[in-house]
Amino acid sequence: MIIAISNLFGLPAHPFLVHIPIVLIPLATITAVASINKKFRAQMLLLTAAMSVVGLAFLSLAAGAGESLQHDLPRSQAIREHAESGEKSQGPTAVFAFAAVGAVLAGEATKRKFVYKGKSLPKWSATALLLLTVVGGIASTVAVSQAGHSGAKSVWDSRPSKKKP
Repeated sequence: MIIAISNLFGLPAHPFLVHIPIVLIPLATITAVASINKKFRAQMLLLTAAMSVVGLAFLSLAAGAGESLQHDLPRSQAIREHAESGEKSQGPTAVFAFAAVGAVLAGEATKRKFVYKGKSLPKWSATALLLLTVVGGIASTVAVSQAGHSGAKSVWDSRPSKKKP
């Protein structure tokens, strides 16, 4: 489900909303990589999970606002490519967020020796989710960066060129 917020403060919402995932997703990836160090793992993974979930939420809001804005703009190849890049960035970002939350939960379950119906998580599950979080963060950062780049390019390339005297 896409929530479409078309305007904020009387201006198109899309440019406001996209900056949150553009900043949070790469930062979350950095904290995911930092969580490889066992000394910082619990804190960094919790921070990674929080930033990736908020980044995913705002990416979805930005997508809805972008669809609203797209209908108000002249049709162009650059805008179509940006819309496609934005759509493609949602999958890796969702994997990143879910893996980060899973890694936090698996880490806590392992630390607390959680047992359910006589069974505990395999020791490798927390490590596997940590690895998936790091890989998902890298993929998400690349996808969000490509979408952001194509969006910026579509804006700047559409500006009328001014000839220097």
